[in-house]
Amino acid sequence: MLSLKVDGRKVRRLREGRGKSVVAVAEAAGCSKWAIYNVERGRNQPSARLYAAIKKELKASDKDLSVEGSSR
Repeated sequence: MLSLKVDGRKVRRLREGRGKSVVAVAEAAGCSKWAIYNVERGRNQPSARLYAAIKKELKASDKDLSVEGSSR
């Protein structure tokens, strides 16, 4: 279980800023584009595995992707 809350808006801004498509991130993460869309829209929190893959693909830190002051 992931110990922080991911901010979907931050994920989307960072993905777009890096010039990555939803499909490219999904392929790198080994999931569907809908899984990425749902994280970005705040509908779902990613699993620890998916979070690690998104973080790696976007070359991001926890601070880049998490809600300020979050730790569940």
